[in-house]
Amino acid sequence: MRGATVLCVDDAEGILKLYENLFGVHGYEVVSATNGFQALAAHARSPRIDAAILDYDMPGMTGFELAIQLKHRDPTLPIMMVSGVEPDWEKMKPFVDASLTKGVPIRDIIKKIKVLMSKREPISKQ
Repeated sequence: MRGATVLCVDDAEGILKLYENLFGVHGYEVVSATNGFQALAAHARSPRIDAAILDYDMPGMTGFELAIQLKHRDPTLPIMMVSGVEPDWEKMKPFVDASLTKGVPIRDIIKKIKVLMSKREPISKQ
């Protein structure tokens, strides 16, 4: 049985390595992307993405723009925004399920993702 798969998107390679190590230790599979366009392609290729963690401030496509596109593809996908800036969280609410500020304790990231995935509505098979 496979572990849950988390799509991690950040333009900083060091942050992606941190996510890969953090989630790998906790039994998750990680799909990494350094920008929104790579993330959309990875989402299209992956059979199942269980949650996404997005950086807000990225060149080419912001995390918010990416969240909108991911939610249009999969409305039940839990999306967490992690940012070093203070974007307008109220504007993002329909597309972003949780937000954290960069620099929070690592355990908070794992806890938040687990909570979001536990609340995910199953996709109905019609």
